[in-house]
Amino acid sequence: MNKKVVTYLTAMLLCAASFWAIGDRQTTTVQAATHTLTKTVMHNAQAYSRLGKKVKGSYPAFSTIIVDDQLVIIGTQPHAPYYKIANKKRYIKASNIDGVKRKLTQNSYVYVSSRQKAGTKVIKKGSTITTYGSAYRFKNGQLYYRVSGPQRQYIKAKNLGPVTGSSTEETTVTVINSRGTAIYKDEDNIDTINKRVKKGTKFRVDRCEEGSRAEYIENIIGQFVPNAVIYRIKGTTHWLWGLDVKANKKLPVHDYNAENFTYIRFNQDVNVYNADGTMQDHHGQKIRKQGGSFKVNKLLYIWVPTENKVELFYHLVGDEFYSTHPEVSEKIEVGDAYVKQNEVEFFLGIKLKPSNTVQDALNQAKQNNSN
Repeated sequence: MNKKVVTYLTAMLLCAASFWAIGDRQTTTVQAATHTLTKTVMHNAQAYSRLGKKVKGSYPAFSTIIVDDQLVIIGTQPHAPYYKIANKKRYIKASNIDGVKRKLTQNSYVYVSSRQKAGTKVIKKGSTITTYGSAYRFKNGQLYYRVSGPQRQYIKAKNLGPVTGSSTEETTVTVINSRGTAIYKDEDNIDTINKRVKKGTKFRVDRCEEGSRAEYIENIIGQFVPNAVIYRIKGTTHWLWGLDVKANKKLPVHDYNAENFTYIRFNQDVNVYNADGTMQDHHGQKIRKQGGSFKVNKLLYIWVPTENKVELFYHLVGDEFYSTHPEVSEKIEVGDAYVKQNEVEFFLGIKLKPSNTVQDALNQAKQNNSN
């Protein structure tokens, strides 16, 4: 997957264009050197591929491993980056190494086994605890999270709330721009400048992100850098422009678009349909096979009367697309439109689930026919 292409194409959406293509702007990308880190595995760790599939290999608790310092995001699960094993095409979950943060929902003891406490000290409700990996089920049938090492120490899972964060995704950044930097609000729009801060100011940040939000700030500043990132100030909805600050360590880079939206590709010419399953008439024109990716926001079953069956369709976000016969009309306007799932290719982002059932589609078709 070429994220540079995806990121650039997504930026075009901000200009209200439904078709995205590579422009002629000349840019230079500076790739950060990859270094290695020595880490201790705190929870038995399964190895995964870059696509998030389990592969042969595992790493036992309290073993030492060497990983690349640039973490990667696989999938869209929150607080779940991966470390790449140095010189191998293997990845393991950072939560098995650095852990994740949770809050105690009630006073708790630390245990070394289901029957033996690690001590008499009670950890108070509301305290933030770092847990490692998934929960273990002990012989007494209860689930426990590992919370320390190298000795095995655990807290009952039922006493802990959901994940609230991870040190893997936190660091301190320092403003290095001699003119200082702006702070951008993320409310209805991310282009509102809150205030400017001086060079040397430090911030604790908890997310590094590329994608359309970063590109929006990039367009305001006029500093065009492929895969430019922004940092979120911890505990806020405020952001810093990545080139104005220096981070103490590398953070995993989230792709805002991939984690929030769904994109398809037209790998063949396709017809366009209405919500009632009828094909749109564009005088023989179709959406043509083309590069780039296109945003969709719904997957649903629709009865197709000409085929006498139900099919799965994506709902298109854009309403104007390049046509198969540009000599007649370069683009066709489709309005509120759908394309068959089996005629396009899922490309990036959230894999949508059908928002209705086959029976729902049949019932809707009967209602349409009765009106």
